[in-house]
Amino acid sequence: MADKETVLVLTSNLFFMPRIEAAAEAGGMETVSVSTAARLMEVAGSHVVPLVLVDLEMDEPVWTEALESLMTTKAAGTKVVSYGPHGEPGTLRKARELGSDAVLIKRDFSEGLQELLASRGASVSG
Repeated sequence: MADKETVLVLTSNLFFMPRIEAAAEAGGMETVSVSTAARLMEVAGSHVVPLVLVDLEMDEPVWTEALESLMTTKAAGTKVVSYGPHGEPGTLRKARELGSDAVLIKRDFSEGLQELLASRGASVSG
């Protein structure tokens, strides 16, 4: 179905993907995983995307470009949630400054995943 909502995930670490996919499916959404900013923007432009998840453990130029691109072109109502390691406060702060609606440490992201996807990001963003 072309208009099915899609959770778009920018990551190269596939460890969390089965959990993300299961939570998305439970919420009636599909999941698309990408590893480049260009591919992220391509998918965002061709799907209904209420939620974008950005893995801050990717190379910084990749997630930086993705966040910058999203801030200029994302659809109204799309939430962007970035997640990364708690030991890198500068990285987390930069993701917030680049326009993430919410930035979570990986543990909180993992623990709140079901609610995060069910709410399309509203549970963690204001």
